[in-house]
Amino acid sequence: MPVVFSPGEPETRPLNPSETVYTTAQKVADLLDIGPSEAVLVSADSATDGVYVTGGDYRSIGFSVGDTILIYSDADPMGFEKTITAISSSASGVKLVFSGSITAADYQAADNTYVQNQASFTDGRTRGMTKAKVDHVILKMQDRIDNLTRNAWRPYLVSAEYINFDTYKPYRRRYYTDYVGTAPLLFRNIQQVLRLELWQGDDYREIGAAEARIKFDDVSDLASAAVYISPGNGSVATLAQGTGTGQWRDDFDATTVAQNFADLVNKEDRVSKAAVEFSPTFTLEGSTSNVALHNEFYATANADYGTGVVKVTSMRGVKSGEVCSMVTTSSDIDIDQTQTNSTTFTSYDVSGAPTVVNVASTTGFVNAGVAIDASGDVFQYTGKTATSFTGCVAVTGTLGAITGAITQQSLLVDLQGGSGSGDSGRLRDWWIDYEMGIIYFNNSYPFFEWNAIKCSYIYGERYLEKAIEDVCTKMVAIELLMSDDRSVLIPEGTQNIDLASKVQLYQAEIDRTLPKYVEMVVFE
Repeated sequence: MPVVFSPGEPETRPLNPSETVYTTAQKVADLLDIGPSEAVLVSADSATDGVYVTGGDYRSIGFSVGDTILIYSDADPMGFEKTITAISSSASGVKLVFSGSITAADYQAADNTYVQNQASFTDGRTRGMTKAKVDHVILKMQDRIDNLTRNAWRPYLVSAEYINFDTYKPYRRRYYTDYVGTAPLLFRNIQQVLRLELWQGDDYREIGAAEARIKFDDVSDLASAAVYISPGNGSVATLAQGTGTGQWRDDFDATTVAQNFADLVNKEDRVSKAAVEFSPTFTLEGSTSNVALHNEFYATANADYGTGVVKVTSMRGVKSGEVCSMVTTSSDIDIDQTQTNSTTFTSYDVSGAPTVVNVASTTGFVNAGVAIDASGDVFQYTGKTATSFTGCVAVTGTLGAITGAITQQSLLVDLQGGSGSGDSGRLRDWWIDYEMGIIYFNNSYPFFEWNAIKCSYIYGERYLEKAIEDVCTKMVAIELLMSDDRSVLIPEGTQNIDLASKVQLYQAEIDRTLPKYVEMVVFE
């Protein structure tokens, strides 16, 4: 019996539900004038890339990756600040690792070297209010602000919004309009359209993203089966069958298997799926986190597509996703709605590094991706010429064993006249008013039926206004003040405003600011 009902698509929710966006724990601490913890002595002589603290200080004070620490000693009274990049344990104590080298001789234990965490809220055990608790309150207040204002200052994912299509006139362009019909979305401030599906009487036609449909046939014979997906840069993510959190299960029937596969692609928290990273790993500009599969692809196992079928689309806009490719090593897994690219192996060259695989022709293959040969050996490549794949690395098997036909499935978007023409431009297939959230259809449009459009998109304001940040910070502060009965964390002087008055003043400021941001819907 299922524990959680799943219709095949997740509910509307923040794109990153566990991310604190509207404020931070430190901003709340600054509002409440809560200072950092006391400095502690190092437990051993410092290294060039880190300092040591005792296990007791580590647990009581609290140190986490990303925290800023102040390090000073008798040899360097002014000290310097470093950001913790890693934490490890050794015989010398707990090592707080940071980037960049220091002169270790100036920060020895004999020099009375101190380490102070600059974060006011930590997950240490000496204070009643930990950073984890404050972050939890921030998440609650973010949801409360979004519900009150009916808007968002962080990305929200709408997985499947069904929309009626009605032109009120026959399908034709008219004076003053260069479109056949429109479809207003439920939310405005659209950041990106992930999918735009048009009902064609027997199936949905995808014109908003490059797609592939993965069908599970005989699920009784999927042991060791795997699907390999490349985002278009030569990296590959492996989606293997198994029972781990980073794998998909082949239990029960095809519908259940398809849903579990989609949950893995989406890193669904409902079933505790883990992120599947690409190999080799890569990061995007301005980020230090590795890009995972759920950052590049979106999967759905809705029955609209058939029993045991998973629809996988690229999160890159429209034709941009056609650089993505995938293959499978199982004969019981079919990949449809894609462009099948094939060629014949001729030779390989391992004299250089990396390996070059020579073929009859690379026409149709994506510039960098993943491919499979006749024997089931999978390899990835980072470039191609007219008759060879360059930068090849074996994913399964060995490059020396490649033989016969080499194939690849590349994702496709079903624009008018095929992928060679049409796009999301005003005179092309469709275009969108991002501010108002209205889609205009030109050369492509659905059947004249109710719920003929199914759209997946991300919405939310791109700029976090300081007023919303201030409101969220004060809402969190009120929650902390109301729950501070078991702690002396928050100071209250004899000549200052008492805590009860602070709560009233903060709430009054919130009540003056927040109503200005409430979205109103007017029906004419």
